[in-house]
Amino acid sequence: MKSMKFEGHKKAAAKVNLYDDGSMELISYKTTVITVDPEGWLHIEDTYSMTTIKHIGWFAKMVGTSYQTLKSLIMDHKDMNISTGEVRDWA
Repeated sequence: MKSMKFEGHKKAAAKVNLYDDGSMELISYKTTVITVDPEGWLHIEDTYSMTTIKHIGWFAKMVGTSYQTLKSLIMDHKDMNISTGEVRDWA
């Protein structure tokens, strides 16, 4: 596993864990907020605090999407494949 901080936000209480199998997770403070499985399926269930919303926005940019898209996934109970853009109901 490799952990990284967001460029330009090194002091933020957020990090991204990258795993050898291609999966990743966004950790805000000590909470896992977003997971991406080895096939690229991104899962997010809530936006949590105002600060965590910022962290989600940074993560969204990192994977090539927007905070608004991720917020829509939460509202619609959907997951999104970050490689293909496909959307599906929560598994």
